[in-house]
Amino acid sequence: MCESKVFLTGSENPVMEDVVRVVVDGEKIKMWDILGDYREVKGRVVEMDLVGHKIILEGYDEG
Repeated sequence: MCESKVFLTGSENPVMEDVVRVVVDGEKIKMWDILGDYREVKGRVVEMDLVGHKIILEGYDEG
């Protein structure tokens, strides 16, 4: 499967799990999981480890 966990920098707790779609819209990072649930974080993408299924964001959770 291709799902990823999304973390904020410095946190070990994921902001969202099973993420299958990420859209960068200016300062907003929009994410959807396999069930279609939606979450939004204001910030920027720092790292995307697609092999490790991990996305790191710098910013803060708006949800």
